[in-house]
Amino acid sequence: MKVLHICNTFFERELELNVLKSLGSWFRTHPIVLQLQFLPLLYASNEDFIGLSDLPLDFIDDRAILLDSPPLCDRIESWGPSLAIADWAKKHQLPYSIPDWNLVREINSKAFSFSHGPKLPGAALLHNSLEVEQWIRSTSGPRVLKTCYGTAGQGHFLVGQDPLPSQYPLIGEPWVERTFDFSTQWNGGQLVGATPFENEPGGTYKATLAGPNVFEQYEWALEQHLGVVRPLVEEIAKRGYSGNLGIDAFVYRFQSRELLHPIVEINARKTMSWVALQIQKTRPEKPLRFTFSQSKEAGPLPQIIRGKQLKRQILLSWPD
Repeated sequence: MKVLHICNTFFERELELNVLKSLGSWFRTHPIVLQLQFLPLLYASNEDFIGLSDLPLDFIDDRAILLDSPPLCDRIESWGPSLAIADWAKKHQLPYSIPDWNLVREINSKAFSFSHGPKLPGAALLHNSLEVEQWIRSTSGPRVLKTCYGTAGQGHFLVGQDPLPSQYPLIGEPWVERTFDFSTQWNGGQLVGATPFENEPGGTYKATLAGPNVFEQYEWALEQHLGVVRPLVEEIAKRGYSGNLGIDAFVYRFQSRELLHPIVEINARKTMSWVALQIQKTRPEKPLRFTFSQSKEAGPLPQIIRGKQLKRQILLSWPD
């Protein structure tokens, strides 16, 4: 079966704007989106195709094809559901189906995850500027406002430091001391695996750990998390969503105790942690550290695309 991989990491932006644009224009919205369309190089089989909007100079891989002239395939495997891919596939008479778009937008919204799990102390779903002002007056300490479709630390606004966002609803939460971040990855309602991950201080994704013994003293947190999210994953599947899900959680310190926040956000797509799990399966006895960060080292993704020098790279290491 020939699979065509299309890595649409503009997924959240398409959800947020909710407008139909051409596939090529979405890929060209940001240099990192251009770079990350090459991620399937890490997990696609040798028989698969990888659809790309642009080919860098001197880039050679037999799987790479330009989206302007796609080959026949049996299935399109995307990073996340996409109206742009669906429109493109229809024009080229290629098979591609996605769940109901409104359901995808609902599941991926932080309002959905906020409404389906325990809350941080003092957290609230805020629907307008008056509710935001009242919440700020009634709470204290470091606090953050989150937009519903932000990702990887984008869409976070620190109260008293950043301008207040104008899109609603917003999630208002205390800025807590996080001691351990992790996620579980699901597909078709089934658990794929669990991975701790590292974030930059501002919340931007930094690295994933996958493999044996990566949870160490936090196995209790994983078990609590699974107890909360399994029924939710089943509910989502019953509503007609059958693709990839990444569900983030973290452990935080509160009044000298470590507590679990079991559902931070739900990603209705593949994630970097999902990619790390696919790679780690090739050496199941070894833990993997998968990093996407500032680096001068060469990695598997091109770093010059459409004349733009990109500063981030994928790095893989297998710690002893």
